[in-house]
Amino acid sequence: MGFSVSGSLVVVLLGLFVALSAYYGSVANAGERLHDARAAESDRIDGIADSDIAITGLDVVTDPSCGIRVEVNNTGSTELLLSDTDLLLDNGYRTGWAGAAVVDGTANGSEPGTDLWLPGERLTVEETGLDAAPRSVKVVSGPGVAATRGVTASC
Repeated sequence: MGFSVSGSLVVVLLGLFVALSAYYGSVANAGERLHDARAAESDRIDGIADSDIAITGLDVVTDPSCGIRVEVNNTGSTELLLSDTDLLLDNGYRTGWAGAAVVDGTANGSEPGTDLWLPGERLTVEETGLDAAPRSVKVVSGPGVAATRGVTASC
C-alpha cells in the first residue's frame, strides 16, 4: 500500500465532504423556506379568524332615485381596506361605490387619502340609480369574511 491508496482515499473523502456540504446547504435552505411558508400561512389564517364584519343598518333610498344605504361595522380585530372590500346587490358585483363611501363619518377613511377601515369603525355605502330595490345585500372584506342581509322594502 503506497501513496496511491492513501491519495485516492483523500480524494474520495474530499469529494464526499464537498458533496455533503452542497447537500446540507440545499436541505437547510429548503427547510427555511418551508418554515417561512408555514408561518405565512399561519398568519393568514389568524388574520381570517380575527376578521369579522356586521351589517348594522340597511335603508332603501327613494329620493332622488332608487337606491340603498348600507352601514357595516368592522367588528373584528384586524384592519381592512376599502379597496379589498366588495359590494354585491342581488348577487351582482357593484363597482365604483368606494369613492363615495364614508368610514366612521369621514370621507376617504379616517385620514385623507387612505382607505383603511379600522376595527370598531363603521363603513357607510350609498348606492343609487338602481331600477328596483335589491332583495339582498352582501359585503365581502379582503380576508374573505362576509355579511349578508335581506331587503324587505322597495323603491
